Amino acid sequence: MTVWPAIAVFGTTVCIGIYMGWQYLMGVRNNRVLIGVHLVLGVIGLEVVAILIRQAFDSVDVPGGNWGRSAAVVLAVALLSGLTVPLLAPRYPRSITPGLVVHGVVGMVGFALLLAWAIGF
Repeated sequence: MTVWPAIAVFGTTVCIGIYMGWQYLMGVRNNRVLIGVHLVLGVIGLEVVAILIRQAFDSVDVPGGNWGRSAAVVLAVALLSGLTVPLLAPRYPRSITPGLVVHGVVGMVGFALLLAWAIGF
């Protein structure tokens, strides 16, 4: 099935995000390069999902249903919520933790929808 490249990219992004979340909870500042890799992999994953939804590849057997579109929308919201945290942090420092929680929860829901799309649920 062709959804597996998207799952591999987002799976890596989720693993990096879990590691960075753990580091945040331990009070350790995350490396900017790791944050950049997390961001770039998220954008790459969204692009792969968009290509799969539009069935841009020839002779590709992509599972049907709206799970792919739902996953793309939720993952895009996760990307945007992750981008707003550093924008709001200097002015509203108390918004960092709730923003990261929202980013993590929405990202995990998007990844679950992606997995549901992959298994043809």
